[in-house]
Amino acid sequence: MEPLTLRPLGGADLPAAAELLGFLNPSTPCGTLRERLATILAEHPHYRLTGAFSGDRLVGLTGAWIATKVWCGKYLEVDNLVVHPDARSAKIGTRLIGDLEAAARAEGCEILVLDSYTSNHPSHRLYHRLGFEIWGFHFVKPLNPT
Repeated sequence: MEPLTLRPLGGADLPAAAELLGFLNPSTPCGTLRERLATILAEHPHYRLTGAFSGDRLVGLTGAWIATKVWCGKYLEVDNLVVHPDARSAKIGTRLIGDLEAAARAEGCEILVLDSYTSNHPSHRLYHRLGFEIWGFHFVKPLNPT
């Protein structure tokens, strides 16, 4: 694999980003993922979407929000970390998390948080290895069940 470079993603990158997010969200159509990313980028200027590139190929990405909550103060929330299946085990996820951790520290955040699907055991191993701890549950109540 070529050397890895990280850079912010923008509108022109949305098709490749949506395709990559499809590996994490296989039941959501690629067009829907692209629309949601476009909406997030348009409505939330503080949202940080970073891509990991091997040459010109997008092989990983993650988003992030910085906000404040009463219980923890200022925090950075990792959003949708995904690495292409062909590029896994190449430390791309580690590099993306490291980039976000550096940004969180530079912004004065107290903690880094993330959600992971309960069935995504490989991601759990990565997050534990990188120092994340399980502090609670993320409860979800579907409002329009299908």
